[in-house]
Amino acid sequence: MPKLPILVLTRPEQAAHRFLTQVEAVLGRGVPHVISPILQIQPVGDWPNLSGLEVILTSEHAVRGDLSGITAHCVGSRTAEAATAQGAQVQTVAVNAEALLQKLGTQPANYVHLCGSHKAVDISARLTAAGLCCRDHQVYAQVAQPLTDTARAALEGEDPALLPLFSPRSARLVGEAIAKPGRHLQVICMSNAVAEEWYAATGKTAEFVGTPTGDAMVSGIVAALRGHVA
Repeated sequence: MPKLPILVLTRPEQAAHRFLTQVEAVLGRGVPHVISPILQIQPVGDWPNLSGLEVILTSEHAVRGDLSGITAHCVGSRTAEAATAQGAQVQTVAVNAEALLQKLGTQPANYVHLCGSHKAVDISARLTAAGLCCRDHQVYAQVAQPLTDTARAALEGEDPALLPLFSPRSARLVGEAIAKPGRHLQVICMSNAVAEEWYAATGKTAEFVGTPTGDAMVSGIVAALRGHVA
């Protein structure tokens, strides 16, 4: 059986294992891999009183408490599923923050963005600038972690490796954590913004999927893996 490149996963632990499972299920075989989260998700503070508010959720990590009866506007189907499981009435599901902003820009409400310590898009500022009422409430932190020696060796080495990147910050952190990308490292990003951060950190270009979704990333990684065994 032809040898596959090593898949280096730098998502938070649970998300990395879930992504690996999805890739292997679609591919129909096991994949050599290294899991080395570049970010650790840590809860922050108490769960807020959301009475009279509509919540904006841009990550499943923000779904830390009861949302019973609360109207929710979500980025991504997984975030929407997590919100629904906590009792939310999900009104909006968008593929990314920009699409969500377009949908909410004409829907006045008292919004709160349940967010992390780092935001790729400042939704509250954008909605406020558009004349709407929105504030942030931080419920988790994304704490940077060092890469393991094994992950760094795979990313810098001579053997083929495959690196999916899901956010601009993780792209920058991974890029800054290695001396330079290996000659046979293939990087697939969730969006052009992620690819731009990778280029800024490493001077190397990266591919990005056509639609910024988890399913598109799975398809992109599987296609790259199949390219090595065709």
